[in-house]
Amino acid sequence: MNYPEWRRTLRRELSWLMALKVGALALLWWLFFSHCAPVDGQAESRQLALTSGAASMASQAPSSVETRRD
Repeated sequence: MNYPEWRRTLRRELSWLMALKVGALALLWWLFFSHCAPVDGQAESRQLALTSGAASMASQAPSSVETRRD
């Protein structure tokens, strides 16, 4: 197709910008989410100074929430 010169330039610049954004997102994902460290629940509860009752309640679903049946 014979596009005008400005369209060809715009398409090229947008393609480069999109490629740059995808590369930046991939780099950010790698920096923040690719390192998985195991979590020790007992150590975390000691660090946060949670009692055993509060720690067990935090892991359970709230029982005070009523479910609606229509």
